[in-house]
Amino acid sequence: MKSYSLSMFRAGFLATILVSGLAQSTSLYTDPRDVSTKEYDFIVVGAGTAGNVIATRLSEDPTKSVLVIEAGIDDTGILPIHVPFLGFSNEGSSVDWNFTTVPQEELNNRTVPVPRGFVLGGSSSINLMVWNRGSRDLWDHYAKVAGDSGWSWNALEKYWDKASTYLDCTTVINYLSLTTHCSQISTLVPPTSNPALPPPPRNDPTLSNGNGPVLVTRANFPDELDDKVINASMLLQQENPDSRFKYTVDMNTGDSIGFGYYEESTGHGERSSSATAYLHPALNSKRRNLDVLIQTRAMRLLQSKNTASNSTISNGHSSVPHFNQVEVAQSVDGPRFKFSARNEIILSSGSIGTPQLLLLSGVGPKDELKELGIDVVADRPAVGKNLRDHPMLVTIYNVNSNQTLDDLMRNPALQEQLLEQWQNNRTGQFASTTSNVLGILPEDQLKGIEDPASGPHAPHLEMLFGDGFLGLFEPLPANGHFLTVLNAVVAPKSVGSLTLASVNGGTFTHPLINYNIYGDSFDIQAMLQAINDTETFLSTAPWTQDDFIISVTGRNSTSIGTEEEKIAFMRDNTITVFHPIGTARMGSKEEDVTDSRLLVRGLKGVRVVDASVFPTLPECHPQAVVYTLAERAADIIKEDHGML
Repeated sequence: MKSYSLSMFRAGFLATILVSGLAQSTSLYTDPRDVSTKEYDFIVVGAGTAGNVIATRLSEDPTKSVLVIEAGIDDTGILPIHVPFLGFSNEGSSVDWNFTTVPQEELNNRTVPVPRGFVLGGSSSINLMVWNRGSRDLWDHYAKVAGDSGWSWNALEKYWDKASTYLDCTTVINYLSLTTHCSQISTLVPPTSNPALPPPPRNDPTLSNGNGPVLVTRANFPDELDDKVINASMLLQQENPDSRFKYTVDMNTGDSIGFGYYEESTGHGERSSSATAYLHPALNSKRRNLDVLIQTRAMRLLQSKNTASNSTISNGHSSVPHFNQVEVAQSVDGPRFKFSARNEIILSSGSIGTPQLLLLSGVGPKDELKELGIDVVADRPAVGKNLRDHPMLVTIYNVNSNQTLDDLMRNPALQEQLLEQWQNNRTGQFASTTSNVLGILPEDQLKGIEDPASGPHAPHLEMLFGDGFLGLFEPLPANGHFLTVLNAVVAPKSVGSLTLASVNGGTFTHPLINYNIYGDSFDIQAMLQAINDTETFLSTAPWTQDDFIISVTGRNSTSIGTEEEKIAFMRDNTITVFHPIGTARMGSKEEDVTDSRLLVRGLKGVRVVDASVFPTLPECHPQAVVYTLAERAADIIKEDHGML
């Protein structure tokens, strides 16, 4: 998949900076044979967003040993991971699993990429760093579904504080002892071209101001779209105080609806991932009870044959399978190694890796397992089901401007200059992500349809703005300047599934991923609403002034006036926002895969801590939601094992 930042490195520039790091710690291993200990108290499978939180928090107890098993490589020294502006460069690269969906029927049978982090930090190392907490309604909904008030908005406040720390731009200036563009936007009050508009209030983030390891800030470098988005929102709100396009100071207060600057997981001009925030500091502190094994895939979970009396646990009149070993390999035909867990195995391999590993271990729908010749250990029909993601429509406009990022993308010499500036002092264009502002809206066409969103404070649609050509489908044209608008349905009704393609190859064989995009007609109508909302938004004075918008460009864009033409455009230009969830869903019902304490039903010794446990899609970018989940999960595990 070609992408925004990948196109700027076609001439080989990326190759000069994409250098895999070497093991930096005696506790970071690249060969299973070098790991002297074969038994640990806890084994965490996956060093991603959640897994690194779990491993770090559990290893705070020096009496408990923790092994982390990660399929990918070390993130140390891989500049496209750490340079915020290069976020898109990681997709489709060596730090991506490079999954794809099966052909999507409603997208003209196109396949869609499924980027997942194949590196320490997982997807927190390759995502676009948007930091959304989700709405109050989302968490209260999860608490209701799980039958556990501990997942409610109010109960989780301490875990938000525990996960992140907000850095104002002035903090960056003090830290670096420099004057940068941050000084121009430290209050983030955009100028207004309309004297009738009151100045917008200061952005004053309230819920990211904790004391946790993930660093969170706002845009470190302004672009020309910031003023237009904020002023358009304020104009529409001035015309209608109940506007769906209202301006919001902070999207993380529990009511996430509105347009404004978003927070991003960066600090001091650099990406803050679960690897940089949690795992590396723990390893660098020389915790003797924490080992990390990379470039090694978990192949399946096993019940120990050496402890037959412990392999099953009596549960009334039946026996519960007890998994206490992880089998790993470094190549499909290579030797297999086993590591044992005295207490439990925590699966944190994400919504793709976790269900695949459960299925390969004989935990899943019995008919599917039998058809593949897998011995059924536990019949759990919901494993791999309930797969959901946010459909995203990519619309590109020709614009009347020479300030977009397109000229930078065409200029390798300027790219090298900006990279050098970033390397010297973490400032400049490369110290910020490729977008600063977004809008989150409620649906306007629900008439008689069951609302798929969590509640009245939860949105249905998203509008994100990119100051340039986002080449997800085709390369940057040789000439011209562009605006990209990304529309997402953040509360879709379509549900897909993940199944095994084959038992051969284990986790070296990609599973069959079917998002079933637009499988429910509600999502088509919701995206039509998003297109119409974008037309309304871009028809306001900040956009029409100086004829900023010239025309729509890109695939199937010659005419998108009628509803039929808009739907055809959607089918050609929709992918997803890369937010898969739900394949090991949490809930209070017996058919749910995991319970409120994230234990896999029907098993002993296995817990899931990652986005696969979410019963419904967060109506937001989910990384902060996953961090919050993981922080509470760490305390649950400690409580269950007498560590608190």
